[in-house]
Parts: sequence; C-alpha cells; structure tokens
Amino acid sequence: MGVALLAMVWMFLAFINNLYSALLLKNSEIIVKKAFCQLLIFSLIAGVLYSPFFSKDFDKLSYFLSLFMFSAALLANRVLFLSIRKKYKRAFVRKNRIALVGENQYFNIFENYIQEGSFDYTVIAKYEKKDLSLYSDAPEQSTIYNMWLKGVNEIYCNLADYTKTDLQQLLNEADKYMIRVKFIPAFLHLFDRRVRFNQLGEIPVISVRTEPLSADRNKIVKRAFDIAFSLMVIVLILSWLLPIIWLVIKIESKGPLLFKQKRSGMDNRPFSCFKFRSMEANNQGADNVQATKNDKRITKAGAFLRKTSMDELPQFFNVLRGTMSVVGPRPHMLAHTDQYRKVVDEYMIRHYVKPGITGLAQVSGCRGETKDLSAMQKRVEYDIEYIENWNFFSDLKIIFLTVWNVVKGEENAF
Repeated sequence: MGVALLAMVWMFLAFINNLYSALLLKNSEIIVKKAFCQLLIFSLIAGVLYSPFFSKDFDKLSYFLSLFMFSAALLANRVLFLSIRKKYKRAFVRKNRIALVGENQYFNIFENYIQEGSFDYTVIAKYEKKDLSLYSDAPEQSTIYNMWLKGVNEIYCNLADYTKTDLQQLLNEADKYMIRVKFIPAFLHLFDRRVRFNQLGEIPVISVRTEPLSADRNKIVKRAFDIAFSLMVIVLILSWLLPIIWLVIKIESKGPLLFKQKRSGMDNRPFSCFKFRSMEANNQGADNVQATKNDKRITKAGAFLRKTSMDELPQFFNVLRGTMSVVGPRPHMLAHTDQYRKVVDEYMIRHYVKPGITGLAQVSGCRGETKDLSAMQKRVEYDIEYIENWNFFSDLKIIFLTVWNVVKGEENAF
C-alpha cells in the first residue's frame, strides 16, 4: 500500500512536471533540471509520509537509504540516457530538411535557433519568392520538384509575400511531392511581447498574454493542492495554535479574534479576507490606511504576529473556501485597488488569478508598506511574471522561500 502511494505521488509529480515528454528533443540541461526538481520534491514528500505510512514496516535508516539509492539511480539513468542520445540521436530522431522562401525579421532568428540545435532541422536551400517557378507544366522546371529532389520535406515562407492565388498554387504544387508548407507571419513586430496562437472553431486567435492558469488541467492541479495544503495547515497547526493566539489577543485588548477586511479578489470581485487581529479594535482607517513601521494602532501581540507573518494564517480558511490560493498576488484593500489602477501600468492584470497568502513579489523582497508608485509598480511586475510563467513547482519554490524568510526574519515585515 505504501509503495503504491509513493508510486502515485511520483506519477502525479511527473505528470505536472512533464518529466517524460519530448525526451528525444529537449535540451539536456532542461532534462537534468526537471529530473533534479522532481527528485527533490518527491524526496521531501516521501520524508513527510514516512511517519504515518512507513514507520511500522521500515526503520528510518533503510527507508531513507532506499530513497537516496533511488535518487542516485535515476540521475545515473538520466546521464546514461543523455550520453546514448547524444551519440545515436540521428538514428531515432528524423532531421527535417527544410527550405526557406522569402525573408522577414524572424527568418534570421529562426535560422539561429536551428544552428543552436533548438530544432531538429537542416536548411537545405534558400529562395527569393520571385525565383520560385510554380506554374510550369514540366516537372523539371518546377522549383518545388527540385526541392523534392534535394530531399526537402518542409518549406517555410514569408506569409506577406503571397496573394491568395499564389498561396493556393504553392500548396497544390507542394502537395504533389508530399512537402509540408508552413508560414512565418510578418506582423509579430507589432507586439512588444510574446504572443500565442489559438483556434476557436475555424477562427485563428492571437493571445497577447500567456496564462497557464487559464488551462483546465492547471486549474485542477492548483485547486487540489490548495485544498490539501490548507487542510494540512488547519488540522496540524491552527487546531492547537488558534486557542493560544485567541488567549494572547484577548489578554491584551478587547475585540474579536479575527479581523475581516474587504479586498479585491479574482476578476476584481470583493471578498472578506481573514487575519488575526493585530491592531486595536475599531481603529480609524483600518480599511483604507496601510500599516507603517512603528504604527501606533498595532498591539504588542499584533506586532509579533505581523513580524512572524502568523497574522496571515486564518487566510487558509479563505483558501479552503476558494476565494484565495496559497500562492498568488497579494490581495489589496478596495480603496488601494481604486487608487493604483489609475496610475500603475497593468495593475489590474494581477486580478486574472486568485490572490495568494504569499507570492513571487513577497519572496522577492517587495513586502510591507508601499511608499511610492515605483514600489507598487515593481510588485505588479513580479505578479505579472508569476501569472505568465506559472507552474506547479514555482508554487512549491515560493512556499519554501516564504517559510525560509519567516525563519530568518524579514526587515519589511511589520
């Protein structure tokens, strides 16, 4: 039963990490990095699972020695595989022989990628569009026929060079010789960011921002982790810590244990964000004014809670309810959202995903009071970077760095 559980954990992590996808084509550094990250996370989870699932059947030494041996064997396997792949790659990876027709600002970039080994292509020939012969009745006079004789199996063209008639003739001619035709659009220079192409029915759509968390699979993975992690914190930590904090807060000042504040959530929908009360009850400006260093509204117990970030622990109930995530952009007060959306570029993009208890901005040093617009702009940049590059392992890394920062202490935590 225990071994089956570890196997399921491994397969789940491998699925999320795409550990076994495109192994013949991926860069060696990426393959080793993915394998190392997989082993690190798997070993941490396996270590946590030892006491409840394996302590009766295995002593610690043999259990963790087995984990070490498994890790060493996997890494050795990866090194051996990459060595064999390097030597015999041509035997099981087909090199696409391509021809380039025309030119735009992306053709040089494309050729550089090929030279760097990013794609398994070989450029056989280059042509100007004006030099193509597509309408000849004699095959030997057809440029496409001559490409076929050279072994070309793909043609890359500048889309802007073709009328509809020319394009159709090119496709018809290439079909006769089983040569695939692909086009590199010339309009991408209009955008100052990477774009993504999608298909809605028969309609091609260009997306100007990548959003991994818009995919159903990633939503499910993130939500499942949020539920499991928040339940673990609530059961293992808050179940005994909450009464102690309640007693300490009550002794120092009157008022409720929890402080509820309306904040901006996903799609800018307001929600009630929970915190342990760290200020005097009924203080003026709690819903509009940020806490500052040496803020007189903060109680002694509250100062400790804020310094250690323990005041944020009730937000795991928000996570369980689905209004927050463990990792994401920090939610701001409604008044601050109204203020900053008018003066900070791309500020509202951070509301594309659920707000988090911690986030990339916070572990990167952007935490505490925002004294000027540049500080908020920097936070927004980190938030957008997180949204556009999300993956499951980045969440685990941010959680680890958050815990590490709490242990070592943070200057901006007050």
